[in-house]
Amino acid sequence: MEKVLAEQVITLHLPQNIYQRLQLMAQMTHQPLEVVAFQSIQGNLPPLIEDLPAEWRDELAKLQSLTVEALWTIAKEPLPPEQWRRHQQLLEQNQAGVLTEDEREELANLRTVTDRFVFRRSYALALLKWRGYTLPAPEPPTA
Repeated sequence: MEKVLAEQVITLHLPQNIYQRLQLMAQMTHQPLEVVAFQSIQGNLPPLIEDLPAEWRDELAKLQSLTVEALWTIAKEPLPPEQWRRHQQLLEQNQAGVLTEDEREELANLRTVTDRFVFRRSYALALLKWRGYTLPAPEPPTA
């Protein structure tokens, strides 16, 4: 059984150029204007804190009050190259089935640190996008 959500109706006052862009996109995609406007709003909202892993919620919630400059600093922060190389090395050894117990533990710790880094950076980027900034194309990690 599909859950039906209550809908709210709002009136938005949009600049003419934004309205025209939405209208053009609706025509190009053969969708109602309301659907395109909804998708635009939904696609630009940052994730809810409740949707994030519980162990990182407090830290990521603090990002919401940071300045744009502080968010850009986080967004541009690179994963330390030596950490990335070691993570890749351990992943390769793991696939080959040659990890020691200590290396398995190191890999698990590196995964946690890397996941935290990625979530923090991604959330900072989501907040910047929501605040109207154009995001750079992602750069592949260096080996």
